[in-house]
Amino acid sequence: MTKLRQQSIPMKTAQYSMCCIIALMVMIPEAFSQEMTTETYGNQKLGKETTAKSSLDDPAFKLRKLDPRHTLYFEQPAASATQVADMKALQALKWTVPITAMKMNLIPAGEFMMGSPEGEKYRSDYERQRKVKISKPFYMGIYELTQRQFYYLTIPDYNFEDWKFVSGPLHVGAAFFYRTNLGWGKWLDPSSELELERPMECVSWVTAVKYCQRLTQFERQAGRLPEGYAYRLPTEAEWEYACRAGTTSYFNTDAALEKFLTLENASGLEAFAHVGNNPVPGSEDRKPNKFGLYDMHGNVAEWTLDTYAPYKPGDQTNPVNYENEPGQDAYINEKVTRGGSRQLFPPRLNPGEKLENKLGEFYHFRGLRSASRIGIPFDFDFNMSVGFRVVLAPRIEVPIPVSANQPRTSDKGSGK
Repeated sequence: MTKLRQQSIPMKTAQYSMCCIIALMVMIPEAFSQEMTTETYGNQKLGKETTAKSSLDDPAFKLRKLDPRHTLYFEQPAASATQVADMKALQALKWTVPITAMKMNLIPAGEFMMGSPEGEKYRSDYERQRKVKISKPFYMGIYELTQRQFYYLTIPDYNFEDWKFVSGPLHVGAAFFYRTNLGWGKWLDPSSELELERPMECVSWVTAVKYCQRLTQFERQAGRLPEGYAYRLPTEAEWEYACRAGTTSYFNTDAALEKFLTLENASGLEAFAHVGNNPVPGSEDRKPNKFGLYDMHGNVAEWTLDTYAPYKPGDQTNPVNYENEPGQDAYINEKVTRGGSRQLFPPRLNPGEKLENKLGEFYHFRGLRSASRIGIPFDFDFNMSVGFRVVLAPRIEVPIPVSANQPRTSDKGSGK
């Protein structure tokens, strides 16, 4: 572009016009990609079922103008020039992403002890503490990404109303719990309602990464990104830092553990974490942590960028790990999920009971803690208890691992 302009100065008017046309042709794809469309996208267009995976690999995907009668319709909030400027300067304490209405809070930079101390009950050796510095502030979704937010940027025109089953068709990239659970005997009941504000689950790490990349693409085209920032999954360090919000105990509260786990304790885990049932929409009925984030424990577990492997020793600044444990097959590449899920529950302590009486339930308690780390294959997308939370944070180049379905290098040419 600069070269064309420099050469065009001595040109005749016709030649100069031709250069301008060429320059405009270069810009057309980006300009057009910013426009919204009412054209359908999905099985009507492609003549076959459209999956979330195929959609996320489609460079021609455009944002939709939704009719108020559309299943996914929502009010897209307007962002004033002042609001955008404050967000881009990392000065706005709150930010709502206009194209998805996703609410985010600013998480300040700071330092914390990542992992768990050796005296913490039910800890893992993979949680050895290290001092971590988060050098720049970032925004984090106050709730886990919802089904509506996911579908709008992936399969907006799928025939949602004809999904009569209580549990969705996973092969198209749908959440398992996408309708009101009316019981197994009412699978075909047309009165069952979509619950699009439930967290998105049954989504692989790769799909979550690509979703964030698409969100980044559209927000960049709209001029609404801080310099050097992108929408993405949080690193493990960012997730735990945001979860703890200055706390140092088992969960993002500093209540004494035994009191915290007693029955009918108003400040107990279930006051701010959904456990023991199907995932539910983010709600102010539960308590947020000190950064204003909900469901950092329970509901659905949340993908992070990091590969599951031991922490590197020593103090760290903005750590993220893509390396496997020494000796591990490279194609395995499990990614870390954080926060536990609705499938877990804390040990219930009756009057007079101690934690030692609940050793058989430690694995539930262990997975819900702030420092808990669980590894899941990065390409597994049928997990009903795993979703993700989006951050707007310093851009990181994210390598996509080799799929476990691809042959190992050692198997090539073996004739097997």
